[in-house]
Order: sequence, then structure tokens, then C-alpha cells
Amino acid sequence: MKAVFDSSSIPCQIGCRWFVRRGDEFMLDRGFRSKREASEWIASFGDSLDWRAGFTFHLKGDTTHMEIVSRTGNLAKH
Repeated sequence: MKAVFDSSSIPCQIGCRWFVRRGDEFMLDRGFRSKREASEWIASFGDSLDWRAGFTFHLKGDTTHMEIVSRTGNLAKH
């Protein structure tokens, strides 16, 4: 069975200010330089998105929701 979410889809780049938190975990070595970049990444899931509310989202078939957060864990806001 194919995994619903693959963390390698998160860009690995320097200068990131925004990161993906999946449940209670988030990686600081992958992320986004801007909220716009993060929003476009979320949108790229297309039909795989079950729902989205700003920077919080859930993929179809996944058991864990995800959020875009700062290095300190604060949720991104528009």
C-alpha cells in the first residue's frame, strides 16, 4: 500500500521560516521560505486534499492532520 504522505515532498532548502508539523512532529531541515511557498505546496496536493483551513490541512486517507508552523511551533496565519 502506498503511503498517503511522503516527507520528501517538503523542499529541503536553506533560509526556511515555515515548516510542516504532522501531528506532534515537525522537521526543521525541510520547509518553506515564505507562507506563499507553503500555500502553493499545500495546493499542489490537488484532489488528494480532504480539507483545508488556511494553513491547516488533511490529506484523504491519512490519519493525521498537518499544519504550517514557525520554528517555534506557532501556526501560520494569512
